[in-house]
Amino acid sequence: MLFRQILDPATSSLSYLLADEASAEAVVIDPLPATALLVRSILQEQHLTLRYVLRTHVHAPDRIECGALCQLPGVCYAVGHFAAAPSAHLRLADDDVVPFGSEHLRVMATPGHTPGCVSYLWRDRLFCGDVMEINGCGQAVDETNFGQMYDSVIHRIFALPDETLLFPAHDYRGRTVSTIAEERRMNTAFLGRSREAFVTAMQAWPGNRKHAA
Repeated sequence: MLFRQILDPATSSLSYLLADEASAEAVVIDPLPATALLVRSILQEQHLTLRYVLRTHVHAPDRIECGALCQLPGVCYAVGHFAAAPSAHLRLADDDVVPFGSEHLRVMATPGHTPGCVSYLWRDRLFCGDVMEINGCGQAVDETNFGQMYDSVIHRIFALPDETLLFPAHDYRGRTVSTIAEERRMNTAFLGRSREAFVTAMQAWPGNRKHAA
């Protein structure tokens, strides 16, 4: 297997490239226009065929469209079922499976940052988008989704095995990976808070509620 974490320094955004080397089939999660050339270079160097461009969430202009990577032959652009992306080829529901070679990603509906947010579980790794951050939480584009964010993290993400590696969509603190066990124990946005307390804290937090800690 091949796994690459790709950072866009200008936006602190993280993308992920996964490939089954036996079949040479690959998927990329949350690529940005600024990193498309790098992704294509990795594909070429490793002799890989891109099968899917996957989004964990859609709201910013640079995430709504698939971009240059969808110009490659046979690429499927896939988003969550409720994502606002008219050009998507495929809409994914909870527990759907995205195959590439002998590998697959399982789709988890994790609304909160947006109603259409999904996370992707691959082996021992979860790509969670912006529904949460390492020792923090993401923003809610619509304040009515704060409760959904809490439910997605507490009841879905934190229910995964302790050793599951957590990969977010942004690196704001110089940390690019955590574990479910560590986040349950140390994530100050959710630690010791009821759903109601979390929603209240998020509604009161300045700066578009970037962190609830």
